[in-house]
Amino acid sequence: MGHRPLLCFGAFVAGLVLSESDYGHQALSDIIPLRDLFGLLFFTSVGMLLDPRFLFDHITEVLLLVTLVSFAKGTIFAALARIFAYGNVIPLAVGLGLFQVGEFSFVLARIGIATQSISRDLYSLVLTTAILTMALTPIVSSQTARLYALRRRWFRNEPLDTVNVPEEGLREHVIIIGAGRTGGYIAGVLQKMERPFVMVELDQRRVEEAKEKSIPVVYGDASQSIVLEAADILTARLLLITIPGSVVAQSVVGRVRDVRNDLTIITRASGMECLELFRDKGVAEVVLPEFEAALEMLRKALGHMHIPPTQIHQEVESMRNRTFRPMLGETLPPNNLTHLRSVESAFDLEWICVERDSELSGATLESARIRTRTGASVVALLRGDELLASPDPDLPLAPGDLMAAIGTQEARLKIHALAVHGLS
Repeated sequence: MGHRPLLCFGAFVAGLVLSESDYGHQALSDIIPLRDLFGLLFFTSVGMLLDPRFLFDHITEVLLLVTLVSFAKGTIFAALARIFAYGNVIPLAVGLGLFQVGEFSFVLARIGIATQSISRDLYSLVLTTAILTMALTPIVSSQTARLYALRRRWFRNEPLDTVNVPEEGLREHVIIIGAGRTGGYIAGVLQKMERPFVMVELDQRRVEEAKEKSIPVVYGDASQSIVLEAADILTARLLLITIPGSVVAQSVVGRVRDVRNDLTIITRASGMECLELFRDKGVAEVVLPEFEAALEMLRKALGHMHIPPTQIHQEVESMRNRTFRPMLGETLPPNNLTHLRSVESAFDLEWICVERDSELSGATLESARIRTRTGASVVALLRGDELLASPDPDLPLAPGDLMAAIGTQEARLKIHALAVHGLS
């Protein structure tokens, strides 16, 4: 019995150490189902400990203690957040979110009863106060945005607490929700292209990483209108939601639509079941990471099977259309990039390998009459590490040579067939 508090404290310390390691995010994702289950059991058991008779008999003492503890603890945490240079909505959100009596109080109260350090009435008073403050937390914390908006009316000159964001603000920029790996890759490209953008991230460690890379970032929850305001949502050109959780993404989309109905949104989704919901919310594009990975693996697999690139492109785009059209129908907005790819596939340069047993092996470009028979032109030849631009018509072709053929899709299919086995 005496070792149980030490075990609890040891588990608490181990969790702190793991959360600060490189495996913290993966560990959290692995234990989320257990966390939810134990959280449900904990709050159910805590609710069963509440004694309504004690509450009604000591209602004055309980309400007084709830008020004093909530005000004192909320003020202390808000002050600590301000001391550590956090501004705007963060101190208020911390104070309103952490004013309740913590779960650790149950452990201390239980030890006090076991060692007869406190009376049964005091134990009941602490237990009742803790339960009431926990029950009030969702209600009180949900008023953060409203209270902060009221505060902004009184203090209009309060500077925004952002990192690497120009003082004059941003216009026609991209807002990236989430500074993880996906958001980081996008930010890197936009930064290289010198395109205006800003990231919104709730993980302090990722905010510090972005700060080191001179990336503009806003620390906060993107589902809060105040945070979106700090990211200049009213003047943004595009919103990218890169976070993996569809529930959080839906919350962000809903909040954005409360502010702007005309903003183009591209979001990440966890499954097909989210497509229709995002469509109803006016999302322009939905990206399914697993589906895109499958398409890319299919593309590479067909390439290793020596399938013509044009046919690979057709199969991949056909699979994409079959997947998205039933859910999005004709409401799917036109994609210029898709149109460009279609044009490229119709008339583009393609590298074609000469097979050992093909008709072209050992023949010259002139004797093979490639242009006459296929309608495509060979504009370059790659032999080993040597690139031959505008190869000599009398140059014999060898197995393994890569021909750069240009022409229509039909012409390139013919030259591909000629390089593999020969035209029938």
